[in-house]
Amino acid sequence: MVKQAYKMKQITKKDLLKRARNSITSVLLDVTFLELKDFKTNVRINNKEVDLVLSTFISGKPAKFIIEVKSQGEPRLVRVAIAQLKEYLNGFKDSYGILVAPYLSDAGRQICKEAGMGCVDLAGNAFLCFKNVFIDRSGRPNPFAVTRLSKSVFSPKSSRILRVLLSDPSKKWYVEDLSKEADISIGLTSRVKQALLSEEWIKEENKSFYLVKPEEVLNQWVNNYSYEKNSGFSFYSGLSEDQIETAIKQECEKRKYRYGLSLFSGARKIAPFVRFMRFFSYIDGNIENFVKALQMKKVETGANVTLLQPYDEGVFYGLQNINGINVVSDIQLYLDLKSYKGRGEEAAQTVFEQRIKTRW
Repeated sequence: MVKQAYKMKQITKKDLLKRARNSITSVLLDVTFLELKDFKTNVRINNKEVDLVLSTFISGKPAKFIIEVKSQGEPRLVRVAIAQLKEYLNGFKDSYGILVAPYLSDAGRQICKEAGMGCVDLAGNAFLCFKNVFIDRSGRPNPFAVTRLSKSVFSPKSSRILRVLLSDPSKKWYVEDLSKEADISIGLTSRVKQALLSEEWIKEENKSFYLVKPEEVLNQWVNNYSYEKNSGFSFYSGLSEDQIETAIKQECEKRKYRYGLSLFSGARKIAPFVRFMRFFSYIDGNIENFVKALQMKKVETGANVTLLQPYDEGVFYGLQNINGINVVSDIQLYLDLKSYKGRGEEAAQTVFEQRIKTRW
């Protein structure tokens, strides 16, 4: 599950079961040859307590749906729920297992399909394939609050781990080594690792681990990112883009500031056909003093220079020198461009196809 389904502290088990019943009923009411009989809760099957059992008639013949309800729907937890359903269904004729969770990603739904189980989420997505019943609904977005995963993986410091992993997905890491490389604590690294395992984005082998779904991770990071997280300052300069590059390099080296071109200014260094009439660069220092030295003017309209103070120093991870000018990593460049709608998305795709994907 990419976005944590719901603030589960605010919902009781009883309410979750009620929502699950309503969701399944809503899905099955459209099946004309299926008659709903009754729901039973906390039913004992094979010495196990099942959340819900739905008795039905399909084309006049009795059939049961054995339903497991979970408060979370990450892929790893989906596999656990599927194993439970298989135990319940063992030797139970004319029955079909269904997993219900607040939200199930495409990955979670695929796990259910491959296991021969059905799934329904509270967003309205559903997959059921049993006897003459076939329902496949997908694409409905997660309407619930984004909480744990976005905070544990995509927050500024946590996302430093993603930068490291995405730079070389096949490289294996131990927690201690990764924490040093990402410059965050071992405790935070361990928590992020567990979140990535829950999503099945990494694979663990003898305590080391590596990224197995880099494109999926990057796409989900894009959904939780905007270059506007940074503090942006817009100015007008009469200098050409090449002159601005040189001036920024010299002034940053003089003041010992870190800098890195991004957005279209970074993209044109690696894909020269990308053009845009505004200059973008990260500056890790006092921008006001910097601007005075370069004689730039702060304007409300007509700005052609945007300087960004980074929301986290992680934006400088993987900084690359291209023809003497610092440019942010291809990952950071892709994130920034992708969040700049329109032409930014087109340039981002160029960066991905020509630079990122080829290295993966």
